[in-house]
Amino acid sequence: MKDRKLGRPGRCRGLSSSESQADSREGGQSRHVFITLLTDFGLNDTYVGVMKGVIAGINPTAAIIDLCHGVAPHDTRAAAFLLAGSYSFFPAGTIHVVIVDPEVGSARRALCVQAGEHFFVGPDNGILSIACFQAGHPRIFLLENEVYFLKKKSRTFHGRDIFAPVAAHLSAGALIESVGRRLRSMRQIRMPVPKAGPARLLRGEILHVDRFGNLITNIQEKDLLRVFGEENTRRLVITCANRRIAGVVETYSDARPGVALALFGSHDFMEIAISSGSAAATLGAKREDKVRVELKQ
Repeated sequence: MKDRKLGRPGRCRGLSSSESQADSREGGQSRHVFITLLTDFGLNDTYVGVMKGVIAGINPTAAIIDLCHGVAPHDTRAAAFLLAGSYSFFPAGTIHVVIVDPEVGSARRALCVQAGEHFFVGPDNGILSIACFQAGHPRIFLLENEVYFLKKKSRTFHGRDIFAPVAAHLSAGALIESVGRRLRSMRQIRMPVPKAGPARLLRGEILHVDRFGNLITNIQEKDLLRVFGEENTRRLVITCANRRIAGVVETYSDARPGVALALFGSHDFMEIAISSGSAAATLGAKREDKVRVELKQ
């Protein structure tokens, strides 16, 4: 097991929204060729396939990428978390369609947002907000120009009738300004922030449980630096669901099978895991359960 020192996070600079818009159109032809789909539709029904058919009918050259269709039904917070941890790995100009829409058919608004180098299409229920503000300088537009919708719209499947065709038209060269009027704001889902307590204590919570049963928390390396400074992470004690875990390790295999561990995973958040097992099942832990980090006495 390796000793691990806390390092200071780096920074990277992305294009501004104006640079992204200018760079995305060359010679009158669009470079918005990638469209990602993130939904709670699953794969047992035809919803995802039909959306792809709509996109292909409008722009056959669009490259459609299934980001995830396994979001729990109606779980907007999970969708927002997954989008925020994924969008930046795609090329500039990618259009991200996100549909977890329990209010479909109601007065909730439909949005298209340009933020940083990316475009986001989905309902105004908060699912786009974390990624858009993370990407920077969001330009928010209301989807109201029905030229970009299917002619016949259902009240229950805006993914097919509004969001998919709008994304396809954008990928074929439509300007975001043409989809509707610009808005000042959108609904937000706010990620809970870890809080420092007395005597060098850090309190966080579980944000997400992945399919392996890993418990992804809201604690990042910068939070440990803020509270504990440059301390060796093996001196930390992490408590979750009444289980105390000594130190932060590098990999899942740094603990024996069946033993609980803590590490920083691919999302750059601290995870609580069970080597070769499920922390959610073993610890009986779930989203929003609390996590404590403190120095070993």
